Amino acid sequence: MGHIPTIVVACLASVLTGLYFVLPDVVHFTLIVFISAAWFLVAICWLAQKSADYMHKIGGGHEHEEKKS
Repeated sequence: MGHIPTIVVACLASVLTGLYFVLPDVVHFTLIVFISAAWFLVAICWLAQKSADYMHKIGGGHEHEEKKS
């Protein structure tokens, strides 16, 4: 379930990248800004998911219990 945001943002970035070649030259600068931000979000979502997967693998599903003093 954790990969859904990455897939959705990647689809958005792909569509924006495709629109860059279809839309007129007037909006190219604006599209470059949006495309850069969208691919940056893809990278952040992917890294966050990899981090979560790694932490769950290391933790092994054990819950941490704190001792009360």
